[in-house]
This record gives sequence, structure tokens and C-alpha cells, in this order.
Amino acid sequence: MEGILSFVLVVVIVVLGILYCFWGYRYLRISILIYAFVTGFLFVNGLLTEAAPEFEAAWLVALAAGIVLALLSFFFIKFCIFIAGGMAGLLIFNIVRDLNPAFFAGKETIYVFLIGLIFFVVAGALTLAAKKHLLIIFSAIFGSYSMVYAAGILIGLVINPDVLRTTTLAEPFATLAPNSVFSSAPSWALILPVVVFSIAGIITQYRFTSRKK
Repeated sequence: MEGILSFVLVVVIVVLGILYCFWGYRYLRISILIYAFVTGFLFVNGLLTEAAPEFEAAWLVALAAGIVLALLSFFFIKFCIFIAGGMAGLLIFNIVRDLNPAFFAGKETIYVFLIGLIFFVVAGALTLAAKKHLLIIFSAIFGSYSMVYAAGILIGLVINPDVLRTTTLAEPFATLAPNSVFSSAPSWALILPVVVFSIAGIITQYRFTSRKK
């Protein structure tokens, strides 16, 4: 059951990635609401599962955290913009962490969390200051990366569906990522489509948000 839910989650990320990449600024509240819920749920659930594996109600706490984050992002537009930039900051943090595995391997979970939080806060503050232009750029890049990354996992699952049997909701992407078609491919295979879709997303968003529109 958890494997099926994880598969559905990956599909949702692909769809949200498309929405965020090409219409992230125009439909900011809706896209951020869903992204904030998914991000909040996964982050808190993964953190609690790792820190307190015996805590059976971790998913309920994570669900509540996701709902609170989603509501805050929907009803408070400045908070919404801050979250949008913050998620782009987390994307940058994940790239930095992937490029420096040796540095983060010996760090305790709390220190990795604090470093990620710094990236989140700084990127969120910068986006809040620059508003539209950074929002369009960040949303296009973040949406493009989410879409391509999750699509690679989906293609991998089509090739090897048995992986879903060992997948848990605690860390779905950590379990599924090695099965992605990009895991054994050169780095440019992931970077190239992300760059192409990011540029297309930026152009599309500026066209949809021009004064004539």
C-alpha cells in the first residue's frame, strides 16, 4: 500500500512540477499550497521517523504540519512568496549536498537540518525582496527540476516496478531515487532537460504575466 501511495506521490510531483514551471507565478497560491503541504508532510514525517522510529503517530503530526504550512502559505501572500523562494533554496541545498557527499556524510541530522534551514530562509528572504522576477525564475527552475527528477523516477519504476514493494512513505524519494533512469546516467542527462524546461518556463511565465495579459 505504501508503495502505491509513493507512486501516486511521484506522479503528483510531476504534475505540480509542470504547473510550477510554466504557471508558478500566475497560480502562485494554489501551486504553493499543494507544494507546501507535500513538502511539510514529507519533511516532518522523515525527520520524526529518523529521530523517533518508535513513534507510531508520526504521520499524523506530519499531516498536521503539512496542513498548517499549506494554510499559512495560502492565506498570507508574503508568507506564500517566502515559501516559494525557500523551496528553491532547498533545491539549491540538495544540489550542494549531492555535490559534496563527503562533507555531509559525517554531519549529524540536526546540523544538516540547520544548514538546509539557512538556505531556505536566505532564499525566501531574497525572493520576498525581489518578488516577481525572482519568483518567476525560481519557480521555473524548481518546477523544471521537480518535473524532470520525478519523471526519471517514474520511468525507472516502469522498467523495474518491483521496487515499490520495499518503498515506504517515511523516505519515498530516498528509496526510489536509486531506481531513477538518471541515477546511472551522466550528470548532464539531468541538467540539460532541467535547463531547457527552466528557460521555456521563464519565457512562458513572462508572456502570461505581461501587462497586456
